[in-house]
Amino acid sequence: MFMKRRSFLHRHGIERLFHDMLQVLPMLVAIDAIGIRGHGGAAVLVELLRWLPRVRPGWQFHVFLLERDLCEFELPDDLPGVTVTRTREGDSRSARMNWVNNGFPARVKAMKADVAFAFANIGARQPSCQQVVFCQQAAVFDNKYAAFWKIDVHLRLAFMRKQFINGFAASRAVIVQTTDMRDRMLQYYRPAAGQQIHVIPSGCRTPSENPLIREEIKQKIAGTSLPRLVYISHPWKHKNITNLVNALPEILRHFPQASLLLTLDENRKSRTYAGEVAKILRAAHQAGVTDKVIMLGTLQEDEVEYALCESDLLVFPSTAESFGLGLVEAMAANCPIAVADLPYAHDVAGDAACYFDPHSPAAIATCVIALLRDREKMAALCVAGEVQRQQYDYRIIAEKFARVFEDAVNE
Repeated sequence: MFMKRRSFLHRHGIERLFHDMLQVLPMLVAIDAIGIRGHGGAAVLVELLRWLPRVRPGWQFHVFLLERDLCEFELPDDLPGVTVTRTREGDSRSARMNWVNNGFPARVKAMKADVAFAFANIGARQPSCQQVVFCQQAAVFDNKYAAFWKIDVHLRLAFMRKQFINGFAASRAVIVQTTDMRDRMLQYYRPAAGQQIHVIPSGCRTPSENPLIREEIKQKIAGTSLPRLVYISHPWKHKNITNLVNALPEILRHFPQASLLLTLDENRKSRTYAGEVAKILRAAHQAGVTDKVIMLGTLQEDEVEYALCESDLLVFPSTAESFGLGLVEAMAANCPIAVADLPYAHDVAGDAACYFDPHSPAAIATCVIALLRDREKMAALCVAGEVQRQQYDYRIIAEKFARVFEDAVNE
């Protein structure tokens, strides 16, 4: 028994020592972020590039991005340990697959990277070193999306799902943001022996030392009446904005001065985007609430926090999410949350939100009205949000990512 215990301690001690050495030894992580053009994926990427070098100061991180004119975001200038290569490779569906399976692995091999991190969902079928995939695309594994799109989109999602699974099969680990996302993925993909699927949430954006808020945004928000409801969202069908607009007449019956702030841009030229905004505006007109629906336009990062801080309630009726970053942003801004009663929302918000049936405008209205009448409840949600958001600290999140990379090299 003594010898067995000594053997265990010896083995455990060596493993612990090796783990500590990995944190000290230099490691090169090559990050494929081609395919990330903006929005939530860009926010997560920026924070990981900010915090990974802090939790592993001896490591190097080389990220591949599309050229600046193809992206809607910028990386901070002060990212020690991070180098960037900009390219136009991968700027189409077919070119993206060629980049994933040929271009990126060749670059990774040439730079002798220790880990290839496929940040944008799709990993190589034959990676040139240990590979980790970060899957953030809910639509590929969520049948709820079927109600929103035509057959051509269904076929494209099926094709993408096949590519995702090919990459998963060739990877040491896969990372998703919620247990709901993992459970849906497991309906299509079963990991091989020794392969791990890790649930690591996204987090709260690092606050700016000098927030930049455009004066027109301040004036737009200040010019609206209280109580202010806000929904940080794009206009896509699964975001379910029409049902929120249709709930507004009943809310206004109890709170006639209420305003609904939407982060939509009426002047955006994209055909798909403009078409969805037009449908939302028609719904507002038919419901007789056009003057109560305020289009703030696309907000910059600091302005999202400002809008949440200036609002009474975040109403989040989305019917499908890979995570739900707006919920974390609301908790960080001390803004109470009313959200769709769906698994992704419970994963992210827990007890820090009130829940409603997102398919029923009446249910949305009932939940919102009850909260606006109960200021003590809203205050309690903010307190619960303060506790809940501790798990969304990027120092903790970056540490979890770093350990996945270490395990990929160790195994």
